[in-house]
Amino acid sequence: YVDTEAALADLASHLDGVAEFAVDLEHHSYRSFRGFTCVIQVSTRERDFVVDALALRSKMRAHLARHFEDATKQKVMHGADMDVQWLQRDFGIYVVNMFDTGQAARVLELPSKGLGAFYLTDAAYALKHFCDVDADKRYQLADWRRRPL
Repeated sequence: YVDTEAALADLASHLDGVAEFAVDLEHHSYRSFRGFTCVIQVSTRERDFVVDALALRSKMRAHLARHFEDATKQKVMHGADMDVQWLQRDFGIYVVNMFDTGQAARVLELPSKGLGAFYLTDAAYALKHFCDVDADKRYQLADWRRRPL
């Protein structure tokens, strides 16, 4: 759990030594005009990090921007359209060299779910189909503002 600047610096140091990392954001918009990013999850092949974006909002760019903006590092995200916007808006972080598994699943015509014209291929389906991993989605709609996590 990353909720101090020292822990955020440790995450940044760890990312110095990797060629790729996965990212997911948890955002809150209920009773808010634009909403805000509450949690950033970062995973490498060796470690997983859950970053308290509320506690570290003013420190994020200084520690993480170089990794997100590094074209030599592959960022892996799923259905990242909004996540990319939130990183830019909330932290001034731009994403370079990103692979969106949601877009890949759409191109492969994997099963999707959605409302109206908006469809998103289910990440849980893709994880099960390709990796035989059962994703635990019970907290997907949690109130990510609440602390402790």
